[in-house]
Parts: sequence; structure tokens; C-alpha cells
Amino acid sequence: MKKVSILSLVFALSILFIFSTGFACTTILIGKKATLDGAVIHAHNEDMGFNSVGRLWPVQAETHKKNETLKVPYAQIPQPKKTLQYWASGNAFGSTGLGVAAESRPYDAVLVGMNEAGVTMSCNWTYSKEENYPGQGIRRYAIRQLILERSQTARDAVKLIADFIEQYGQADWGGLDYCLADQNEAWVVETTSKHWVAKRVKDNEILAVANWFVIGEEYDLASKDLIDYAVSKGWYSAKKDGKFNFRNAYGQSDRKNNAYDIDRENRAYELLKNKKGVITPEDLFFVLMDRYEGTSKFRKPLSEIEHWENITDNLLIPRPIGTNLCQSSSVAHLRSDLPVEIGAVMWFAMATPGYSDYFPVYAGADTIPTEFQNVSSSYSPNSAWWTFRLLQKIADTDYDFLYPRLRTSWEANHGSILVHQKTAEAKAKALFDAGKKKEGVDLISRFTSSQAQSALQHARLMLHNVQQLTGNISVW
Repeated sequence: MKKVSILSLVFALSILFIFSTGFACTTILIGKKATLDGAVIHAHNEDMGFNSVGRLWPVQAETHKKNETLKVPYAQIPQPKKTLQYWASGNAFGSTGLGVAAESRPYDAVLVGMNEAGVTMSCNWTYSKEENYPGQGIRRYAIRQLILERSQTARDAVKLIADFIEQYGQADWGGLDYCLADQNEAWVVETTSKHWVAKRVKDNEILAVANWFVIGEEYDLASKDLIDYAVSKGWYSAKKDGKFNFRNAYGQSDRKNNAYDIDRENRAYELLKNKKGVITPEDLFFVLMDRYEGTSKFRKPLSEIEHWENITDNLLIPRPIGTNLCQSSSVAHLRSDLPVEIGAVMWFAMATPGYSDYFPVYAGADTIPTEFQNVSSSYSPNSAWWTFRLLQKIADTDYDFLYPRLRTSWEANHGSILVHQKTAEAKAKALFDAGKKKEGVDLISRFTSSQAQSALQHARLMLHNVQQLTGNISVW
């Protein structure tokens, strides 16, 4: 009998778990002519699982020596002369998102982020026919972090992804959508283990992305051998299939018409269809919170039962955009009429939106309270993520009574944030105009940190109140 290594067995079991669940992130990209103020908007729910502990942290820019290299999972690559400062949201060490423990090694934790150039990045899991290559190439987490470190524009990020996949390949799992934006445009790059295709979001377009390939016949850039490879594998025939369609050729057949994906995308389009041309970040907050309220598809949260695909299918529950799977939620508001340090702001909510307000995180800022940066996944009362998740857990035990009150409280609090934001941005812009850029950046950094601290204090107060109301003081 052939021996099987422990490593191979663990990997096989992890893949089995992956296929038995399904994945769940939702992204919405808005072109600048579809928004009220001409900004590009990049909205995303990072659905890693109910027990997936998250964090938000700043990373400083670095300079590197000539010919210096960098070891990432699983490749050695050249370092640029300088990397960019950025914000990252992702896994705490030891977190069990998607049933696989997060690594503590470098370049294996970033899920969502924005850099000092105003480039934003998020990803959605998808399913490709192409063979996977465990441990061969660059791991997707590393590509995410490298995008933030190295991309001055969204188009730079497209090229970086393309170059990495063509030179090294994408390790472990080939099907992934990289969603990218800056102050001028947004892109989707859909990838397999060895191939990629990219589409620029039109300026007047709203594009919702669930967990399947959304690029069909129309795309702007692609691997040189994209069509030839599909032909060689028998996935495409010009005579039989007509015009080449990436989704049909490379996507798994059973992932093309799933309600789990299509319903979420259609719901986003429905909620935004009458707002095209006047869309604001707040409109996206409500989309990312949505559970089909006001429709026959609405269901209350199932407490600690997670809305993975096998659960929703077995219980005949429609998969909403907002679920208890969410590790973080973000809406990047990318305005080109302001200096990027001020104009690029990522509204961020820890854990599930609706139980947390969105507070502003600016591209030029580099400080945030330590509670948000908590590296350990173990419970701590000093962890911002655990505060927000515990608030959700307890509120869901009496959803009809508690959730509307929490959401109303956050919405009122957000109105106050907007007033303070207008003042802070005006002061920062005046400092920039007066040639005092450092003072302007310092101001916007202090504002980011203070608003995060305010959101946490508000959450702690509400957590105390719901614990008193319910008598539930459990940690988990």
C-alpha cells in the first residue's frame, strides 16, 4: 500500500472541507459616473466564517537594497526599491476561517486593504476547471499583500497579478477574483492557477461579484494563451461555442447558475438600480447589511449556524449579502478631487455590518488603537473584533427586539461622524493648500484613530446594555 504523508493527508482533508462548504464574499464596484460625487466606490463583505477572528492594522513603507529578494509562500521574488504604506484587514494568528487555521508566517494573513496611493483590493473565491497546484507558485494571500505594497494604480495591480501568475503561477487554489479600484477606475481580474483575464468596470457601471466568474465574452486584457489553452483542454470550440466566453470555458459547470451566487448579485442590482448616478457610500452600507428585508426571502439570522452553501441549500434558505459569516465589511470612497491622502477613505466595519458602524480610515493615516490590531485570535476584552462579534452573537438571540435598536443607534452615530468628517477634511485640505502637508496628514491620521476609538467605545456601551437586557454575559 502506498504511504501517504501527514502533510498530504492534512491538505486533502482541508480541500474536502472546502468543497463541502462553499464560499461567500460579496463585492460591488461602482464606476465614477454612477456615483453622486464622481468618486469610484469599492464595497466588500469579507465572509470568512463566524469564528474567523479579524484585525485591522497599518503597515509602513520600506526601502530595499539593490538585488534584495523576498520570500513569500511559496516563491523567492525580487524586492522593489520602495514599498508603499498601506492598511490591511485580515486574519488574526490561529483564526479558523474556512476551517483552515491561519498561518503565522509572513505574507499569509491579508484579505482586504488600501494603500497610500488609494489603491484598494479585495478578493472573492471562485471555481475553475483548471488544475490546482498545492505549494507551487505564489499563494493568494501573498499576492494580495504584494498588490498593496507595490501598486500605484489599479491598473498597476492588474499587471502585477498578471506577471506573477504568468511567471510563478497561483498556488493552492486557482479560482479567484481580484477586485481593484483607485480614484479613477475599477477592475476585476479573474484568475486560475496559470491564467487570468481582466475587465475594466465602465465609468457608468455597477458590477456585483459573488463567488463565480463574472467575466464572459467582454474583457480588456488576458493571458496570451487563454483561448488556445481552453481549446487544448476541450473546454472551447469556436465552431461549436461561437464567441469565446471565459466563464463558460474556465468556470466549473456546476457553478454557473447557482442561486447562492446569482441571488446576491441580483439583489445588489435591485437595491441600486434607482440610485445610479447618485450613489453614495451610505447606499452601499445598506446593501452590505441586506438580508432581503421586505421580501419573502428574508430570514432571521440562525444564531451560530453559518450560511455556507451546504447549509443554505439543505435548509432552503436564500443566501443574503449580509450574514454572520462576515469578518469585516468595507466601502472605499475614492475621490479624485482631493489629495489622495484625504480623498481615498475606506469606511470600515468590524465583523458583521449592522452590528457595527462604518468608521473612516484614510489612505494618508497610519495610526489606529491597538485594540483593532490584536494579533491573537484568542478572546480578549481588549480586542475590538471580539467586542463587535460578541455584540452580534448576543443580539441575534433576540433579533426582532435588539437588532433594530442597534442598527438605529449606529445610524444616528454615523450622522455625527459625517459632521466631524466634513470639518476634519476641510482643515486637512487647508493645511495641504498652505504647503503644510505633514500637518494635514497628521490631522487626518488623528481623526482616523479617534473615529475608530469612538466606534469601539460605542460598541462596548451597547454590548454592556444588551448583556444587561438579556442576562447573557458569555464570551462564546
